[in-house]
Amino acid sequence: MNDIRKLLIADITPARASVLKGQAIDPLQPGPLLTNIARLIEAIGTGVPTTSSIFALPQSLLAELNESMVEPLPHDLKRPQLRSFPTLMGLFLLLRSTGLAIGVVKPKRTVLIDPAMLDQWLVLNPTEQYFTLMASWLYDATWESVGQGSRMGSRMFYEMRNTYLILDDRITTLGPVRFGEMYGIEKWVSMELLHQFGWIRMTYDTKSQPGKAANLREIHRTDFGDAMFVAMHGLDTLDKEKTKALQANMKKYFPNWKGTLTQPTAEYRDGRYTFKVSLGETWRRIVASANVGLEQLADAVLAAYNFDNEHMYQFELRDPKGNGIQIVGPNIKDAEYFADEFRVGDVPLVVGDSMILHYDFRDDWLFKVNLESVDEIDGRKAKSIKVTEKSGSAPKQYDHDLW
Repeated sequence: MNDIRKLLIADITPARASVLKGQAIDPLQPGPLLTNIARLIEAIGTGVPTTSSIFALPQSLLAELNESMVEPLPHDLKRPQLRSFPTLMGLFLLLRSTGLAIGVVKPKRTVLIDPAMLDQWLVLNPTEQYFTLMASWLYDATWESVGQGSRMGSRMFYEMRNTYLILDDRITTLGPVRFGEMYGIEKWVSMELLHQFGWIRMTYDTKSQPGKAANLREIHRTDFGDAMFVAMHGLDTLDKEKTKALQANMKKYFPNWKGTLTQPTAEYRDGRYTFKVSLGETWRRIVASANVGLEQLADAVLAAYNFDNEHMYQFELRDPKGNGIQIVGPNIKDAEYFADEFRVGDVPLVVGDSMILHYDFRDDWLFKVNLESVDEIDGRKAKSIKVTEKSGSAPKQYDHDLW
């Protein structure tokens, strides 16, 4: 068994416990995490405009943000993307998963720091900030929030573990060719986050080749990283209280971890909701009271387009953290959210944003359901839903010439 695999069955020895208890956590220790997060929070502040559908950081700001990091990545990129800077991508993923960075669509599409969450953040001590970010990464973050396809849902714990297990030796030296198992932006971002948290130390070339970012040359595993890896055995729990389990396990080493961010609970929003439901150039305007169920909204959309209702469907949207959500119809049995359990007023959409009604998973009809407005009325008095306006002829649901 190689060196790194032994950590999977290792115990917390007195030496490893001493490493954890003796580790200071401040803006630059055990890694540059807290300093870089603070700089990113300050840069985003009350809002930066973005054209991204997922409220990603704007391309025009990326090079400047990279230079503001403690260890900027050398590069010669003319039009860098977020994925060009794994440090920024990883830190932004943390801000999204904690709820610190949010998106709004009115008056402009903007990504900003939520003022209420920032107030909570600023009263946390460095240890509390450090472990709040770690818990959010391991248990709440998804790749969807930064525009990558979902790999393991919210199981970032396994992403962290499998990335660390790549490092067979205490010092890994990389050649000019990409390090085999580290291929893919997700592995690079995970490795950068391990560096930010101080589990490893990464060294890049001081200069980059024309049109490229600098190459990674060495990765050093730290004693702190090995001790943390061992201490976190068994903390990949499926239980909903994941952060509490992590805190209970770590408090004997880090007694200053007492508080964390309190996430806002989803609130039912009363009123009358106006949706513009589009299918290509054709659209229907549907007005529904907040207490109408999503099952009834799906029925109304299909009826408005003269479609039958004989196939499976799901509503596809993003939560405030940028994570994908599927709210499924009654014919789907294995899911987290069901349309007959959600009301229109429960859906985490903001005015100007939209969700997709994905109907018939063979023909894949994709109805864009855009929330145009919410009128402040008491929608609980009576359930009502109706089509108020139409434009264009509905397409044929079935092409009978093919049968």
